[in-house]
Amino acid sequence: MKSTVIWALVLLNAVLLGSFVERLTRQNSALAQPVPNNRRPGDYLMIPADVNGSSNGIIVVVDQANGQLSAVSYDDSNRRFDTMTKIDLMSLFHPPAPPPAQRPR
Repeated sequence: MKSTVIWALVLLNAVLLGSFVERLTRQNSALAQPVPNNRRPGDYLMIPADVNGSSNGIIVVVDQANGQLSAVSYDDSNRRFDTMTKIDLMSLFHPPAPPPAQRPR
């Protein structure tokens, strides 16, 4: 009986030593998910706000890296989150240049 316990402990120690050595020898690198369209991950700014005519407050979410604005509100009576569609701030604040004026002939 004692020899069985000793061999079980020897085997357990061998497995633990093997897992420790494997952990030390493996490359330690962080792998992230690829970002679509080569864009940076979001840099978010969240601002609490009150809206006139509504008992629920909202959270305004600004994605500074991608230039997008959205809002989230929690409806307590229905127990759900209401979200606003994203607004592209880059197209809002930097509209395309107007075409050059044509000279009359």
